[in-house]
Amino acid sequence: LFADQEREAKLNELGDTLRVLEQHVDFAALAAAVDAAAPRPSRERGGRPPFPTELMVRVLLIQQLFNLSDEQMEFQLLDRLSFQ
Repeated sequence: LFADQEREAKLNELGDTLRVLEQHVDFAALAAAVDAAAPRPSRERGGRPPFPTELMVRVLLIQQLFNLSDEQMEFQLLDRLSFQ
C-alpha cells in the first residue's frame, strides 16, 4: 500500500543523485536556452510529439555525468519510476 512512499524515502536516504542535481542545475533555464539556440521544427505535418526539451537535457546530463552508453541509459530510464 505504501510501497511507492517507502521506495522514495529509501532513495532519498541513500542519496538520490537526481535530487542533488535538481538543487544545483536549473533545468528549465537550460532547456529554454537550448530551445532558443536550436528551435524545433514545426509540427504542421503531424507525427509523434517530441519529448520535452527539459527531459532530454536531464537525460543528456545524466548520461554524460555517469558515462553511460545509449543502451544503458535506456535501461536506467525504463527502470527508474521517476521518469515514468
